[in-house]
Amino acid sequence: MANLKLDHLKKIYEDDGRKVLAVKDFNMEIKDGEFIVLVGPSGCGKSTTLRMIAGLEDISEGRLFIDGEDVTTKAPKDRNIAMVFQNYALYANMTIYENMAFSLTLRKEDPEEIHKKVMKAAAILGLTDQLNKKPKELSGGQRQRVAMGRAIVRDPKVFLFDEPLSNLDAKLRSSMRREIKLLHHNLGATMIYVTHDQTEALTLADRIVVMSMGKVQQIGTPYEVYHDPANAFVGYFIGNPSMNFFDGRIENGDFRGPKDLIYPLEEEQKKIVSSYEGKPILMAIRPENIEIGGDLDYSVDLVEHLGQYSLIHGKLGGYSTVIKARGWHNFKEGETIKVALRKDKVCFFDLADGHRIRG
Repeated sequence: MANLKLDHLKKIYEDDGRKVLAVKDFNMEIKDGEFIVLVGPSGCGKSTTLRMIAGLEDISEGRLFIDGEDVTTKAPKDRNIAMVFQNYALYANMTIYENMAFSLTLRKEDPEEIHKKVMKAAAILGLTDQLNKKPKELSGGQRQRVAMGRAIVRDPKVFLFDEPLSNLDAKLRSSMRREIKLLHHNLGATMIYVTHDQTEALTLADRIVVMSMGKVQQIGTPYEVYHDPANAFVGYFIGNPSMNFFDGRIENGDFRGPKDLIYPLEEEQKKIVSSYEGKPILMAIRPENIEIGGDLDYSVDLVEHLGQYSLIHGKLGGYSTVIKARGWHNFKEGETIKVALRKDKVCFFDLADGHRIRG
């Protein structure tokens, strides 16, 4: 497999004589065998970055290295990269066997070697009994496995996935996530995966790259980006439901909202926000870190029961707030309950630019 170095990559498009910066200074090293997920909203630059790695988009500035070799200007066919697309891109008139063997046939490889590679990939993906069928005879999940098999037989240095599960229903997406994770485990391959679905990012990745507006917001393990967001965007985008945010000020060692919320800070928290006395600030906490029982008043609007936990929607000090509580709770609309924020899980962000305040 391979390691990659994305050395300050930049992508600039021309639009009616105007330059549009689509990817800004993407800088990262990817280890051999890592599973990297690029995640972010539509238009954030994640697919453009993937296409630059594949050679399908020119790199405007910066350099791309694969195993130490500069491939910035190399054609896609010379990079030894395989890409799995969202729409499968299978040939309808060919059998599954022919689809999987197609790239090897084009390279005029030995037919016996082609057969061995196709059968091995089919066995890995559970497609052995489907090889004589046409794509239209398969389910969406099976077609996606064929697309992955076509990539596997090439024995590439790097696998690229461009939102491969977005055409599948929720149940099939879940099973395909497991299959892709197992595929990575079995192959030990370097994989780069693009998605807008943060559940896919959290469940698949060794490291996640969170992007917004063409810029990398944070690179870290799933645990790091979830529990230690670098800025308010990451806190909002990663997690479902997202973080609860409260805008207010630090006054005499307390966080005070513009409505009814007064939250006394502990000494360690006071040190973190000491330079923000009298200034606007964002306080945030994840829904599962608000506990039932405490000294803060919470007005219930709605309860959603989701099996092992309940999502409680309501107001905390006038702010719309979601609580994710274990168990089945039957609070009534308009009921006031007491809650507490877990002190060690409260985060603070600069209200102006959203960066994390760490003291």
